[in-house]
Amino acid sequence: MKKRKIVGPAIVGNIVEYYDFGIYAVYAKIIGELFFPSSSEFLQTLSSLAVFAVGFLMRPVGGVFFGHIGDRVGRKAALTISVIGMALATLCIGLLPGYREIGVMAPILLVLIRLFQGMCVGGEGAGSAIFILEHLEGYKPGLIGGIVQASNMFGALLANFVAIVVGNFYGNDDFAWRIGFFFGGAMGVVGLYLRFSVTETPQFQDVKESNKLVKMPLLQAMRDKWRRLILIAALGGSTSAMAYIIRGYFNTYFIQTLEYSDQDSKYFTATSLFIFILFLPMFGIMADRVGYRKFLYIVSYTIVATVIPIFMLISNEAHDVSLVFIGLFLFSLLSAAICAPAYPYAASALSPELRYSGVAFSWNMGIAIFGGTTPAISSMLAQGIAPYAPSFYLVLMALLFIKVSFLTRKDKH
Repeated sequence: MKKRKIVGPAIVGNIVEYYDFGIYAVYAKIIGELFFPSSSEFLQTLSSLAVFAVGFLMRPVGGVFFGHIGDRVGRKAALTISVIGMALATLCIGLLPGYREIGVMAPILLVLIRLFQGMCVGGEGAGSAIFILEHLEGYKPGLIGGIVQASNMFGALLANFVAIVVGNFYGNDDFAWRIGFFFGGAMGVVGLYLRFSVTETPQFQDVKESNKLVKMPLLQAMRDKWRRLILIAALGGSTSAMAYIIRGYFNTYFIQTLEYSDQDSKYFTATSLFIFILFLPMFGIMADRVGYRKFLYIVSYTIVATVIPIFMLISNEAHDVSLVFIGLFLFSLLSAAICAPAYPYAASALSPELRYSGVAFSWNMGIAIFGGTTPAISSMLAQGIAPYAPSFYLVLMALLFIKVSFLTRKDKH
């Protein structure tokens, strides 16, 4: 198949899934108000962000489940099932009654649906990257990895755009937010159709035809390639911590901590997402030329040196919007640079018969432990220490990746 016929359906499905997962973050504040008892606004928002993080706990489970399908049945089957599940879960959140209607069952059901969403998205991000990279077999992996990451972020940008449109037309009443979830459910039908239209990857077909299928691919990867799995997990944690500041925390941060309006917050977040998306392919091309490991080292050290002053610009006490936009631009550049080469670097760590299971599990383990908790941890740091304190966590994550990468440097791939 032609490259565009492979890349198009794969990234559209990815956009759908990440829209569905990210629309929750856009409406985290109002979901906190509607689904949790009213003790304090901060605790309601923190509870909502904690439920956002809960969804990530199931990502490694999704990585195991869909990874096994991807390595045993096929990449296409895994990605098709995941988009169906995500669309149904998103629709269910849109239909879910709030705390005033059904009491404690509201947050309980919300948590259960978010767990299911987390499981579904656990088979998506790394899986769609593997699907495209295997189809294109060596064609500019950094650029392709950047495009796949951009599709992830475009899903989040689309969620912000839909929220802005809904807010302009319907305001922020108790029903308007549900429109964004209904829209996500409807988009799932489009994603499903496109997933059915693509063929299986040549590399998986070769594995299947040569009888190289592994009975328990994840267990074999854990036994033989455990150092690489740890490295992939550390990379997943470092990249997702940066990404989820933008697509999972900024909306809440600008409203609750910096006291901007709801619409201003959405515009700030949308600007950051747009810059992020724009530069991902560019940094992917640079990483192809420099080398993934070296490029990731350079960017990680840059994050350690600059992310704290960048957050000081964003959170300046004078509410100088020009400084906010400078800070957002610089932060988005750093985020794009660390994320662009991540997928091809992770995919190259394992052979095709172990790849989907090993990458999906370890990548999502890193995201579950470090990335999904970023909004809640950042909220506590900003409230408890200083508005720029979320940057401390990002420094810690960059140092973690540097340390793990250094310890596994002899296990080259």
